[in-house]
Amino acid sequence: MYQCRITITLFGKDLAIEERLRRIVPLERFEHEIAFCPSLTPEALGAADIAVIDLPLRQSLHELRGGCKPGALLILCMEAERLAALDEAELEAVDDVWLSPLTSARLASGLRRHLAALKERKDRRLTETYLNTTIDSIPDLVWFKDVRGAHLKVNDAFCDAVGKTKRQIEGRGHYYIWDLKKEEYEKGEYVCLETDDTVLEKGRTCLFDEMVKSRRGMLQFKTYKSPLFDEDGAIMGTVGIAHDVTALKNMDVELEIILGSIPFAVLIRDAAGRVVKVNAKFEEYFQIAAEKITGSDYADWKRAALGENLPVGPDGNREFTVRLGGKTAIMEIHEEPLLDVFQQEVGRLCLCRDVTIERTFERELLHSANTDALTGLYNRRYFYAALDKNRNRERVSLLYLDIDNFKSVNDRYGHQCGDEALIIVARLLRESFPDDLVARVGGDEFLIALLGDCGLRALEERARGLLDRIADSFQSSARLEGLSASIGIAQSDDSSLNIDELIRRSDMALYKAKASGKARCCVFIPCCPSLSEPAPATPEWGRRNLRGG
Repeated sequence: MYQCRITITLFGKDLAIEERLRRIVPLERFEHEIAFCPSLTPEALGAADIAVIDLPLRQSLHELRGGCKPGALLILCMEAERLAALDEAELEAVDDVWLSPLTSARLASGLRRHLAALKERKDRRLTETYLNTTIDSIPDLVWFKDVRGAHLKVNDAFCDAVGKTKRQIEGRGHYYIWDLKKEEYEKGEYVCLETDDTVLEKGRTCLFDEMVKSRRGMLQFKTYKSPLFDEDGAIMGTVGIAHDVTALKNMDVELEIILGSIPFAVLIRDAAGRVVKVNAKFEEYFQIAAEKITGSDYADWKRAALGENLPVGPDGNREFTVRLGGKTAIMEIHEEPLLDVFQQEVGRLCLCRDVTIERTFERELLHSANTDALTGLYNRRYFYAALDKNRNRERVSLLYLDIDNFKSVNDRYGHQCGDEALIIVARLLRESFPDDLVARVGGDEFLIALLGDCGLRALEERARGLLDRIADSFQSSARLEGLSASIGIAQSDDSSLNIDELIRRSDMALYKAKASGKARCCVFIPCCPSLSEPAPATPEWGRRNLRGG
């Protein structure tokens, strides 16, 4: 706010007027100093902000004006006859003329009027300074127009956008300011006149999306336009504020291109959970048009489309299946928060990608790591891990099977013949023990593990039945007719018993079966001295899930 201090100097000798002058109350933000000079001196005249001269003059009015400070008020007191003798040019040198004799009432009234006019000019200048500083500080385009469309005032941002100065712009219309071609203006392209008419017609603030052709190319604006009213309530023009959203629109286009090229299904939702955008891949995967899902509740769609309690995949993300091209595909859904500059979550980015090949490959790798390539049975590594994981406190029964005379047949007919024998045994093991853990643990050695209640007599019967089937299969082949198999059986209810020890016992029983003539099975009996001879312990391998992880 301004604070104005002025000097009022009365050149005259009337003491009554001096007393009345001192009683004038200063206006708001004004203070004044009263000075009295009985004679007109250049120094006093040059120092006065308001000079009231009630003395005979010996110089022209133009000379008097020349002796005043810039912007000072010059007021003369003179008789009516002399006033009538002044020409127009002389009167223009003074701001006011009061008739003599000067009374205190006329002096007080006149000074109050001039002080009010001075305050009004100061206030108007302050208001104009406020307005200019404010609009020039705004990065958006700001302009004021009259009802004909002529620009009365613009800000610096407006000048920068059109490449012209305020002097060049003010008073001119859209056609000149934006350098439109005649045919463009006649077609109404990039002119914005229709939106001006809308504001004038509705008499209220309106928001528009406007495209303007500028020296920098096409610009996209979000424009607020409001009517301006005069003191009678009539619309005298409009004021507009335009926010340049060209970069944002271009970013939106770029985002559309990126989303369209991403080989994943993408969904973007806002902080309220409403779907904002999906890409073409999303429409393809879920057979839904973007306009049908946009604006809907994401949680409702997810529940309806994917169901509840989706399983968690190896990567820690939820997985589900969809039908793509007539085939079932495994999809993984991953969500990432979208954060603003204050690190507040304003939405979520949801990616759905086809992981069918990955999961198939992972299963194949897992199967390869856990199974024997030739027979398809579990390998020694998996056998140990699965038995260790699933044993708990249940009874464990082991059958250790070895092919009799395998080396001689292998040496005589080659490894291809030996492989044939191994494959036959593996098939019969799977058929005979379909619900149990079966593994190939060596060249021609196999282990079968049974968990839970199982009597030894029943187990022996199943083992003999298996040996009979193996013998029949070998007898049907001229090259394999010399082969048979032997089985050693061990059983324990002691959950603290080491698996290696249990395997050692079954191996001892197997050794007994082979020593007794082969093609038979023997059961390990702890109290039997003949089966208590030490046998090589099977080393312990890593642990894995019985069902393949």
